[in-house]
Amino acid sequence: MATQREKHNEWCLMRKYSFSDKKVLVTGASGGLGSALVRRLAAAGARLAVTSRSEKALGELIESLPSGAPRAVAITADLAVPGEAGRLGAQAVEVLGGLDVLVNNAGVGYFATLEEAGEETMRRLFEVNTFAPIMLAKTVLPALKAGGSGRIINIVSCAGRVPIPTVGVYGGSKSALAVMANTMRLELAPSGIDIVNVYPGTAATAFEENALREGDRSGLCPRHSCGLPRNDMAEAILAAAAGPPGEAWLERQGKWMSVAALIAPGYVDRRLAPVLKRAQDPNTRRKIRLVQVESSLACNLRCIMCPWTEIRDRTIQSTRLMAEEVWAAVRKHLDKVRSVDFTGGGEPLLQPNLPRWIAEAKTAGCETGLLTNGLLLDRPTSERLLEAGLDWLCVSLDGATREVFAAIRQGADFDLVCENLRIIAALRQGKKPRLMINFVLMQGNHHQLEAMVRLSAGLGVDQLNFKQCDVIRGQRGAGHGLFAARPDRETDRLEKSLAQARALAQALGLTTTAFAFTPEELPVCAQDPRDSLFVRCDGQVAPCINLAMGGQTTFLGRDVDMPVVHYGVLPKDDLMALFYGETCGRYRERFQQRVDTYRRAVMEAVITGNRTKALENAARSLPAPLEGCGVCHYLYNI
Repeated sequence: MATQREKHNEWCLMRKYSFSDKKVLVTGASGGLGSALVRRLAAAGARLAVTSRSEKALGELIESLPSGAPRAVAITADLAVPGEAGRLGAQAVEVLGGLDVLVNNAGVGYFATLEEAGEETMRRLFEVNTFAPIMLAKTVLPALKAGGSGRIINIVSCAGRVPIPTVGVYGGSKSALAVMANTMRLELAPSGIDIVNVYPGTAATAFEENALREGDRSGLCPRHSCGLPRNDMAEAILAAAAGPPGEAWLERQGKWMSVAALIAPGYVDRRLAPVLKRAQDPNTRRKIRLVQVESSLACNLRCIMCPWTEIRDRTIQSTRLMAEEVWAAVRKHLDKVRSVDFTGGGEPLLQPNLPRWIAEAKTAGCETGLLTNGLLLDRPTSERLLEAGLDWLCVSLDGATREVFAAIRQGADFDLVCENLRIIAALRQGKKPRLMINFVLMQGNHHQLEAMVRLSAGLGVDQLNFKQCDVIRGQRGAGHGLFAARPDRETDRLEKSLAQARALAQALGLTTTAFAFTPEELPVCAQDPRDSLFVRCDGQVAPCINLAMGGQTTFLGRDVDMPVVHYGVLPKDDLMALFYGETCGRYRERFQQRVDTYRRAVMEAVITGNRTKALENAARSLPAPLEGCGVCHYLYNI
C-alpha cells in the first residue's frame, strides 16, 4: 500500500493539490498581490488567517471576500519587529485550530546602492524578508507535521540571483530566504512537508511605490504599467504552489538571467548596463519629468489664433497671475522634478516673481525654460533671466515681416521683438539659454517659410519650431490651421515647402522641428502624461494645458468638446499625492499600455523585417486613448 507521502507526491505531480478546506495563513495580505492571493484562496474554499500591519486594511479585505467563502480571521502583526513572527504563527495555529499551508508573501522592497544603504534599513529589510518567514515556518512546523502533508509557499525573487544595481539589499534578503528555504525543504522532505519557492516576476501592483528607498531612487517598473495584472499573477502563483516542491519560475526571462548570472556573468553585466547608468544619473531619480507651471494667464497681446483669450476674459484680473502659495506647493517637491516650464496660457514675463522662481527651480536641480511673446524681453529682464540660470527660452514670432507679424500678433512690435532677441543672444554665455523661435503655420504666413529661416539665423537663435495652429477653443483658432484629415494636393504642396525650408535651415546651421499635416496616431503625445503635470495659475493640476482648460473645440474638422480633467488643486492637495492618485494613474496606465503595444510592434518589425505592416498592426491594436486625448491634435502628431 502506498504511504501517505507517496500519495501526496502523486497529487503534487498531477497538480491536483487542493486548497479547499485547508487552514491557510497568508502574510502581507493587504498588499496588491497579497489581497489577490487571499481572494483566490477564499474562492477555492480555504479557511484563512490573514495578516498585515493595518487592522483597517484587513477588515476591508475580509469584507470584500466572495460570498459563501469561509470566514477569514484577521491578525495584525508587524514582521519588522523581532519576535512578531513567532507570535503570529502561534496565534494563527490557535485561532484556526491547526495549520495546513503557510504563504510567506509579506515583503518590502528597497532601492538603494550598497554604498548609500542605511544599516538600520538593511536590518529591517532582512527582518521582514528573511528572518520573519523562516521563523514563521519554524513556529508552525509542529502544526504542519500534525497534518502529515503541510505546505510552505515562499514568494521570492530573481533579484536574489541577479546583481541588479540599486536592488542589492532586497535581492540579498530574498536570496538568503531562498537558500534557507531550499535547505529546509530537503531536511523536511521525509516528514511530508513540502516547500515551494515561487519566483513570480513582475506584477502590476504598488510594490515598488511602497518600497523603501534612499533619496528619490526610482524603481525598475512604474506602478500598474508592467507585469501581469495582480489577479492573473495570484492565479499563476497558486497554480505553481499546488505543484511539486522545489522552485517554480513564472517568468522565463528572470529564470534565464538567473542562470546566466552564474554561467555568463559578463553577458548579465552588459544587459544591466542601462540600469547601472540610470542609477548613476541623478536626474533619473526624479520621478516627474516635467511640471508645466502657468506662471501667468494674463497677456499683453490679443493674437488672432489664441485659444485662451475668452478664458482670460472670464477670469478676474487679480487672479490671472499665479499666487506665491501655489508656487510654494510646487517648490517643496522640486527635488523630484527634472524640468519646469513656466509657460501657460498667458505671458510669463508679466509674473513679477518669475526670475526668483526660476532661480529656486535651478537651485533644486531642475532644467528651466519658458515661451514668451518677446515684447518684455528687454536688456534688464534678459539679464535677470540669465542670472537666474534659465536653460531655454522660446519666442513666438509668426511672421518674417512687420506686416504679416502685426496681422497675427495684434498689439505686438516686430522690430522690438527682433531687437530683444538680438540682445539676449549677445548677452548669453555660449549657448545658454538655448534660444528658439516658434512659428505657427497659418494661411496668412506659410508663404514666409524660407524667409523665417533666414530671419531666425540672422537673429542668432539655435532652433526654429514649425508648429500647427492646433489648439482651438470655440472660434479662437478655428479656420487658421493648414492641416487636414487626409492627404490632398494642398497638404502635399505644404509638406514640400516645409521640407525645402528645413533643408535651408540645416545649411545655415539652424535646428528645426515640425509636425505633420495629416494625422498619424502616436502611442503617446509629446506632453506624455505618464510623467508630467500641468499646474494652472489658480493651482488646478491637470495632465496638460488642453485638459486643464476644456471647452468646445474642433478636431480634424469636427466640432467636439474637450473635457476638463483636474487631479486636484494646490496648495490644498499635495502635488506628489496627486501624481500618484487614481486619476493620474489612469492616464499613466493607459498610455503605458499604448507604448508597450507599439514597442511590441517595433520588435516584430525588427524580427520580420516588415516595418510597415507591423506598425499598421500596432495602430489598429492600440488601446483607446482616454477621454479628451482622443480628440486632441497632439496625439495625432499635428
